Amino acid sequence: MVFRRDIRPSEYAAYYEPYINSISLSSDMLFMLKETLRETIKFIDNLEKPLDHRYAPDKWSIGELLVHSMDTERIFSYRALSFMRGDATNLPGFDQDLYVRGLRDFAFAKANLISSLEIVRASTIDLFENATPESLNNLGVGSGHSMSVRAIPFVICGHWKHHLKIIEDRY
Repeated sequence: MVFRRDIRPSEYAAYYEPYINSISLSSDMLFMLKETLRETIKFIDNLEKPLDHRYAPDKWSIGELLVHSMDTERIFSYRALSFMRGDATNLPGFDQDLYVRGLRDFAFAKANLISSLEIVRASTIDLFENATPESLNNLGVGSGHSMSVRAIPFVICGHWKHHLKIIEDRY
């Protein structure tokens, strides 16, 4: 079992530190993946503003911010899979603004968003539940930075927490 307290700064790029540090030291990665899913669904269910709400005209909507977080989770899960399998390819970063611009122009429905989130997270959990202890220690390169497989779930969950806090504070 991998706990957040076991992850060393050498296992991820420095700009992920705030995400990782937002997770409790005693959190193990599988519990954390399941718990942050519950917290996120509750957060979305309790949103009072519509998902197409923006706090400024040039900012992403709440729905776009949530879909961005799902896209990021998908990309980091792919990185984890690649690193687990020993793929030495330097995986590229992604242009988050391009991804958001590529979304269909539609009103986000909470039920659809939650369903997508549950599917994405179930896939992430399945990936890490079936990882070998050895593969969790594998390193790979994404966006030009070395990262361990075992750091990735903490980045994913910390990224979600970061964006939920932005919605809470600004929207």
